[in-house]
Amino acid sequence: MVQNRAKAWIREAVDVLFPPRCRCCGRGEGVGADDLCGGCHGALMDQVSQACCPRCGAEVATFELDAGRCHECRERSLRIAGTARVGPYAGALRELLVAYKFRGREHLEPLLVRWLAAAIRAHGWLDRVEAVTYVPTHWRRRLARNLHPARMLAGGVARSLGLPLVETLRRCRAGSHQIGLSYSARQANVRGAFAMQTRVRLKDAQLLLVDDVRTTGATLEECARVLRSNGAARVYAACVCKAEWQHQSGGPITVT
Repeated sequence: MVQNRAKAWIREAVDVLFPPRCRCCGRGEGVGADDLCGGCHGALMDQVSQACCPRCGAEVATFELDAGRCHECRERSLRIAGTARVGPYAGALRELLVAYKFRGREHLEPLLVRWLAAAIRAHGWLDRVEAVTYVPTHWRRRLARNLHPARMLAGGVARSLGLPLVETLRRCRAGSHQIGLSYSARQANVRGAFAMQTRVRLKDAQLLLVDDVRTTGATLEECARVLRSNGAARVYAACVCKAEWQHQSGGPITVT
């Protein structure tokens, strides 16, 4: 009892000396359980509640889905069987993810993991998943950034869901950044960029593939192609954010 009271006093003293600040905007007023102020929390909940395509994670309007697919993926032949995402790559969610990846705010990881695990639990296919894996980063970029967001998020999600984390893929070619590339250029950029880890055998495995952001899905699709060609029966995907992307010609894209 005395020990518990002492801990409570210490926590109160810390809060007085170092009042909590919003993890998104940095303000100290009205910070709640998620370490977010009321404004940022409300904006984030609006993002998370937006309807999305269960196959590719894109935002959808009412009655836009057809046979469980949206306008963005309806004409594509996809290897990813379903996608879970927290919300769109915009607003408060984008700010949090950018801060985590590029500004050294690694303390945001448990928050992102919790939201991502909740998004995954909302999908009926979770019961089929046997293990969690992730989109690997080339070793040169890991050295430059000293952070592997996809792996860290995947590890947290695996622990939260009670599933094993397996090292399945390696990035064997760095390639250029995907930002600003057309869809066909994105496909070409990642083609052959991934290979299986040595001594990994996937016999009819059903896997959950984790990344931080999905845009067109070219990277996730290439990873799924490698996994399925090496024995995986089905691959699902999960990401924190789905970024919007507009095809330059405005027409449908068929992925083979």
